[in-house]
Amino acid sequence: MKKVIAVTMLLGFATSAFAQGMYWQSKSEGLGAPTTSENFAMPKKFKIVHTSAAKGGSITIARLDKGLFWTLRPERKTYTEMTFAEMEQMMAKAGAKLDDAMAKMREQMKNMPADQREMMEKMMAGKMPAAADTKPIEVKRTGETKTLIGYACTKYSVTSGGEETSTMWVTKDVKPFAALMSDWKEFATRMSAMTSRFSKGAADAYKGIDGFPLQTITRLGGSELTTTVTVIEPRSTPDSEFEIPAGYAKEESKLKKGLDNM
Repeated sequence: MKKVIAVTMLLGFATSAFAQGMYWQSKSEGLGAPTTSENFAMPKKFKIVHTSAAKGGSITIARLDKGLFWTLRPERKTYTEMTFAEMEQMMAKAGAKLDDAMAKMREQMKNMPADQREMMEKMMAGKMPAAADTKPIEVKRTGETKTLIGYACTKYSVTSGGEETSTMWVTKDVKPFAALMSDWKEFATRMSAMTSRFSKGAADAYKGIDGFPLQTITRLGGSELTTTVTVIEPRSTPDSEFEIPAGYAKEESKLKKGLDNM
């Protein structure tokens, strides 16, 4: 019996030691119903399974090796596909159209009374900033530390135009993440195209984060969204998990359609 236990422990250790990827679970609270996610990471491949009591579930599969990502809706057995290049081009096109509309609106505002013009300028700056109005993002490592699920973490402060917009507690002790860090940062950089027009230098700023974020607190207006990692383990996920399952039908991306119709 002791030999069986010893062999089982040895096999478990070997599996962990030679795992090429990692798996983690996280929970988000603070904006609406709590959501949970399961994250699977392998070289050049990421899969995130989102679960929300309010909105049901969705799955995102990012394939850096193919330069694209898929969004799956399990309840409908449908998926959408978009390349990172398409997303970047669409966001640039949408930004140019928005800047043109803002320029025309500002021209019309010149004939408004001073009080009305001031009110309109505040509304425009807060909701539809022009490219020139974007605020630079800065990420700074602080001296504050704390422990989360057994890992020593260091606090990073994220500011936009000098105002703190989020806090990240980062650890360097998640060993499986070291081999995946460059892929994860590449994924984050490509996805930053979704918000880059409103946050100057976001991708470059986040490259300075050294380690794995165990907790992120994001401030949106007067609310906070806190995402905390609850489980981490080394795991080699089969390639089949990063493919579209059989029986799923492709549909047009609502994001792509909306941007095309702007």
